[in-house]
Amino acid sequence: MRYLPKKGFLKRMRIYLEEMYPVFPRLLAAALLVISFFSFLERIQGIPMMIFSLGTAIGICSIFALLLILRLMDELKDKEIDRELFQERPVPAGKVFEPDIKFSLTAVIAFYVIVNLCYGKALWMSLVVLGYSFLMFKYFFIPRILRKHLLLNLATHNPIIPFMLSYLVILFSVQHHLPWRNLRWDWIALLVVMYWSMSFAWEIARKIRTCEEENTYVTYSRIFGRIGAVLVAGSAQTLAFVIGLYFYRTLSFSELYLAILLAGYGMTMWGNVRFIYRPNSVTSKLKPFAERYILSVFIARIVQYIFFV
Repeated sequence: MRYLPKKGFLKRMRIYLEEMYPVFPRLLAAALLVISFFSFLERIQGIPMMIFSLGTAIGICSIFALLLILRLMDELKDKEIDRELFQERPVPAGKVFEPDIKFSLTAVIAFYVIVNLCYGKALWMSLVVLGYSFLMFKYFFIPRILRKHLLLNLATHNPIIPFMLSYLVILFSVQHHLPWRNLRWDWIALLVVMYWSMSFAWEIARKIRTCEEENTYVTYSRIFGRIGAVLVAGSAQTLAFVIGLYFYRTLSFSELYLAILLAGYGMTMWGNVRFIYRPNSVTSKLKPFAERYILSVFIARIVQYIFFV
């Protein structure tokens, strides 16, 4: 039986956001990402931190909007799969209509562009990221191939993360009036890899199942095997951890930064090992562990700044 939606576009979209993109947690996550990333960049460049600035606000609004754009695009891209396998989701359940999603997508894109007009010199990179998002939306114009091959889909879609991070680097350089030649690109590249690898691990972790949980939905555990998929995610998380340790040494961070980093990594590895040795429908939920690890890295840097500068 289909859900009978409440009248009104705003009420339907409120239901959608509550289920698929809760505003406050996602806005907080965007803020933590941007503030921690900017604070890393400022420590790398050896310049004072500017948490409360126009550039930071633009970065937070842009990341929040961009992730919502990707979420709304996925609703339209995956509507056939959702009708078949995820009928409880808002669109297939009839809680929100497809035209609602299309209108919201247009509105959020407009908001994203308008926000970036405030920093005209960074607008071009924001449009590059938006353009790549549209390519993803169109499955790079080879939908039949990408829909059949999860790894190829991963290889073409996951680079949106370094594009987003590169946008933040450009926004940072504009905010501080730093010419590109004066940026420490070797360390910045390591920072981008650190954040990207955590996101890559999250993408793998959210599509890992036990044999009993598998269905027609293609997962990484079906491709790599249960243990293989965990090792792929764990390797990416370990790479991020090693880079975090490198920054701890080279940027002279405090022991508190190290403690938070170790706690986040240890908790994540415990979740991975637990699933390997005790696979069931409870231990297979590795996505929360991947999210907590990302959060621990963000918090470690922000706490380092607040208490130790």
